[in-house]
Amino acid sequence: MRRLATLLSTVLMGTAAAQSLPPLRFVAATNNALPIAEFDASEHLVGGMVKDLGELIAAGLDRPVSFVPMPAKRVSAALLAGEADAVCFVLPEWLQGDFRWTRGLIPDASLVAAHADAPALKTLEQLAGQPLGTVQGYSYPRAEQALGKWFRRSDVPSMAANLRRLAAGKVRYALVEKTSLQFFLHEQPNAPVRIAWVIHQFDARCAFSPRSGVPFAELASVLDRLVSDGSVERVLARYR
Repeated sequence: MRRLATLLSTVLMGTAAAQSLPPLRFVAATNNALPIAEFDASEHLVGGMVKDLGELIAAGLDRPVSFVPMPAKRVSAALLAGEADAVCFVLPEWLQGDFRWTRGLIPDASLVAAHADAPALKTLEQLAGQPLGTVQGYSYPRAEQALGKWFRRSDVPSMAANLRRLAAGKVRYALVEKTSLQFFLHEQPNAPVRIAWVIHQFDARCAFSPRSGVPFAELASVLDRLVSDGSVERVLARYR
């Protein structure tokens, strides 16, 4: 009986210690939409891959989790200032600053999506001077490099709005990610939208603030386990 009481006390002390750790704070960029993120009317994160993956990583670290909604244009500065610990579904070329980067986690691709009536593309340079559907705060370094001074953004507040506008024919081409486009077409299979050009394929990652108190080696170990045991893939599969 004494051994059982000792074991129970040890378990309870470990649980209390985990609960006393500060929450792992993930950025939730408010110009994202499902499947990446879903927000309520007050811009609180209520669903999507960002929420599910953040909760999974925090559970692996035995920490509570919180989400910090903010516009994409503030993400780099907020991480550098220590206002949050991490942001996921990003690449180094999308942020400005020196961050600690995880392994690639989420297979994705940058695409040019076209309205069904738009001409086929033979080169990306054909888009020079044409208004392209883009999202406020998003960075498009490869399109900017290819088109230079002829890169013409036509911003809307979110990726969902970008895809809806494309489907309505208000722009002929839009810059999107494959994950978002696939989800949109799953929800609206008759939308007159198609892939016109694959800009590049990538594995999206998470960036951790240099001011985060989470030991990065511990985090990398947890992520290796979550990838190898299929936990990350199960999160992604919910939205396919």
